Amino acid sequence: MMNSAFRLPCVCACAFALGACNPSFPVACTPNILFGLNVAVVDSLTNAPPPSATLIARSAAYVDSVGPQSPTTLVTGVFLVLSAAPERAGTYDVTVRSPGYHEWTRTGVRVTAEECHVRPVALNARLQK
Repeated sequence: MMNSAFRLPCVCACAFALGACNPSFPVACTPNILFGLNVAVVDSLTNAPPPSATLIARSAAYVDSVGPQSPTTLVTGVFLVLSAAPERAGTYDVTVRSPGYHEWTRTGVRVTAEECHVRPVALNARLQK
């Protein structure tokens, strides 16, 4: 004989498996802000970051710009990553400008969102002189 403490979870588990029991649990979102666009900027020949760069991201009437920004030195090397579109899904035209280099552009970059945050898109801007 099955005791009553075991019977209720078993019934709900069986009902859930059949689609009849659908408990809705709230999703716990983190307070972190994720950027939709993260662009690593390097010289196409040396793979080193330029002295500075500016990022411009456009989606319809929305425009976000970052910079000019200089590289950051980390233990693993020197990097220049420009981030834009905080928690904003959309389709973007992305431009990177750096003195002495040709403008780098990507169009139609799609940033999607989940229930809590955007899904970040990583791009590599390989600048040419």
